[in-house]
Amino acid sequence: MKKQPVSPPVYILRFFRWFCNPNIVRYIEGDLLELYHERLQRVGKRRADLLIAIDVLLLFRPGIIRKAGNVQWINNHAMFKNYLKVGFRNILKYKVFSGINVFGLAIAMSVCMLIILMLADQKRYDAFHEKKDRIYRILSTYSTARQPYATSPYPLAATLKADYPVMEDAVNLTPGVGGDGSYQQRLADMRGYFTDPSFFRVFSFELLKGDKVTALKEPNSMVITTDIAEKLFGNEEPLGKTIEFADRQLPFPQRIGDAGSAADPWGSFTITGVIDAHRYKSHLQFDVLVSASSRLALYAEKKLEDRSDNWQSYYQTYTFALLREGKNTSDLTTALSDLVKRKYTTFTSEETKDFRLLAQNLADVQLDLKGNDTNNRMPRIGYYFLSVLAIVIMFSACLNYTNLSIARALTRAREIGVRKVTGASRRSLVLQFLSESVLTAMFALAMALVLLVAIKPAFKSLWVNKYLEFELPSSFSVYAVFTGFALLIGIISGVYPAFRLSSFQPVRVLKKLDVSGTGKLGMRKVLSVTQFVISLFFITTAILIFNQFNHFLKFDYGFDTKGIVNIPLQGIDHEKLSHAFGNVPGVATISACDIIPAAGQSNGIQFKRAGSTQEYMRGGVLRADENFIGNLGLHILAGKNIPSVASDRFVVVNEQMVRTLGYKFPSQIIGETFETNWDDGILEVVGVVEDFRYRLLINEDKIEPMFLRNQPGQFAHLNVRIASANPAAVIASLEEEWKKIDPVHPFRYDYFDDQLTSTHQGIWDAVSIIGFIAFLAIVIACLGLLGMAMYTAERRKKEVGIRKVLGAEDLRIAILLSKEFLKVLFISICIGAPLSYIINNSWLQKFPNRVDFGVGTVLLGVSVLLLLGLFTISSQTIRASRSNPVEALKVE
Repeated sequence: MKKQPVSPPVYILRFFRWFCNPNIVRYIEGDLLELYHERLQRVGKRRADLLIAIDVLLLFRPGIIRKAGNVQWINNHAMFKNYLKVGFRNILKYKVFSGINVFGLAIAMSVCMLIILMLADQKRYDAFHEKKDRIYRILSTYSTARQPYATSPYPLAATLKADYPVMEDAVNLTPGVGGDGSYQQRLADMRGYFTDPSFFRVFSFELLKGDKVTALKEPNSMVITTDIAEKLFGNEEPLGKTIEFADRQLPFPQRIGDAGSAADPWGSFTITGVIDAHRYKSHLQFDVLVSASSRLALYAEKKLEDRSDNWQSYYQTYTFALLREGKNTSDLTTALSDLVKRKYTTFTSEETKDFRLLAQNLADVQLDLKGNDTNNRMPRIGYYFLSVLAIVIMFSACLNYTNLSIARALTRAREIGVRKVTGASRRSLVLQFLSESVLTAMFALAMALVLLVAIKPAFKSLWVNKYLEFELPSSFSVYAVFTGFALLIGIISGVYPAFRLSSFQPVRVLKKLDVSGTGKLGMRKVLSVTQFVISLFFITTAILIFNQFNHFLKFDYGFDTKGIVNIPLQGIDHEKLSHAFGNVPGVATISACDIIPAAGQSNGIQFKRAGSTQEYMRGGVLRADENFIGNLGLHILAGKNIPSVASDRFVVVNEQMVRTLGYKFPSQIIGETFETNWDDGILEVVGVVEDFRYRLLINEDKIEPMFLRNQPGQFAHLNVRIASANPAAVIASLEEEWKKIDPVHPFRYDYFDDQLTSTHQGIWDAVSIIGFIAFLAIVIACLGLLGMAMYTAERRKKEVGIRKVLGAEDLRIAILLSKEFLKVLFISICIGAPLSYIINNSWLQKFPNRVDFGVGTVLLGVSVLLLLGLFTISSQTIRASRSNPVEALKVE
């Protein structure tokens, strides 16, 4: 066998031939190959390959590079200008198709731009911190935790600073400040954290007044926001002033409810700093920062629990670590693992089993919601969900563009053939078609910006935004992203039609042969089917979620809420307020409780039979007075009511408790005693009440065992049942009585029915969002169908004329023209109906208290799709069937 000659790598020679002047390429290439073979004998192939590559790179210089004439198309502005001019003319020439494409892309782009605005808004959080790349929040988790907790043990920050050189600094923020600050008859609701001077070394908050170094150093020192300063001091200088603070255990950092408790004086505090919180977009929102050293006196007075050396409690404090420069996440993870090994080896409780401390970068905090977090915000999965919806809608709009462009192929086939015959390359045709799609996307961008102006207020008005607090600001960078996004969409939507249309053979085109290349289920039909499958899925999902929302609205909670108004006590003695309200005409009955059943809050408890060695069982506990059961229309099944006097021993249980413990009759549990994991004495059952919903419907399917206890010190609400034809007048009278008892705190109330409804507003928001997406999907799909129907009617215009002259009826012609589109709808339903059922049923099965989901819901979605599809098709086919045949058959 003849031995093949050794040659240099092909890619090196190809590169050389690409840039070298054609007039000299063969001479230089010959010299290169001759030199290569000499080196091959002397230094070997590997060395010779490297040296020829270096030679080729050294030859890449102006005297040898070919003239720019052959690559002039890259920089030829006149040519691109011509592309844009021709593209603009084509858009105007095919006004209907262009309008459909522009509008379809615009409504999809407006949704995508809304998602971009949301992400941009969230990315602004905590971006002002100078050391943000080195700041980490420490998370806690254990083996059976559903998700990591944002909180960590109180002594963690001090231990990290003292024992681990990887740390430059660390700070903890402990909630527990929630009450009234008073100064010369002025009162302000203040909520915030205990922290120390490290706060200002770790974070980049600046003080308008005061010294960051000393502001939180001394006991009983406070840094307040400008809003609190204005409420307490008006135009006076706040720095150095002393205020009185009374704790009312107001919920913080998640401000759920304002019931609070009786005021507990903490003493005098000196204002050592003022901060303008409005200047900072931070996940840490507070009214006041109190020096951590203030806790020592509160420990001594038993007003706070001392957790300074408690490693097992990790639900109260937020810890932030600042790494030294040059250190990274792995260094911090190593330090945290070592700390866990040192501190947690001796603990045996279930909540410290396989305990771990995790590092979360500050930049990820706002977009990565954890348990016990600082505020309510959308979790990362929410952004993924919305992004998927937006991508699906954008994909549908791009399919629309592609579909209509392919449909228009026959109309433009002759143009393509003539241009190819006159010398146009495929590359120039591709660029021409891409320029048209990009121009279309730019027009769509302009329309999308207008639509976005209308969408933004609608989104911000959603109930859920009360907690998410999206501002959706616009900026130059955001508009730059919008423009880049539009260019990308223009290229994506136009790339397939560009390569498809530019591949037409001029001979076949000019002979009027078929160039579509489509079979029984061509690309256009596949794209149309895909669009309608997506539309059917969203329609079915929207109907299902709406049914679920209605199911919750009509749900029987097991108690009567008609006419009940729930009033937060805000620290007032419930008996005193009940006595005052009881004298108001129109008030029927009054009861008191610690939390409102089924409204979002709940108290858990673990219990077992007294003296039993069995495992603790999970249940709930509701503190209520003796009027609660009667006021809510509940019925006692056995025994007696909740004792009328405060008692830590005697309790009433629900029916589920009877069933859980295996009793056949409610009376059998009377006298049974229990102990709890709280170690607060023995509980004795004196009565059984019928079951009612205690927890959120969205969180719990089955009713769990529950205790009702009369503990007035825990009461936070009055339940006032109004029996009057004019409830507004009764509420006005209640407010007058409130002001007589507490002229400082505002009178607050909520109708029980409204509170239960508001717990499901998030579902209604989901209905609104999915419904809106479904509307967009079906509009885009129907726009595409409309364009296809118009195109078909135009293309078959002469055929319709001939058939009418030969006596065909209008109805038969309309059916003939609709046949292709009816097949598309039928195939879409055959694919989309089972797909919609399977996907929706999979998530619904994991939903507590779910609505029935059967074939009827899917059939309703199919009916909506058919109705809209048939309406769209018939608007063109009927018009075409009624057209004048003379107009169709006249000589052009």
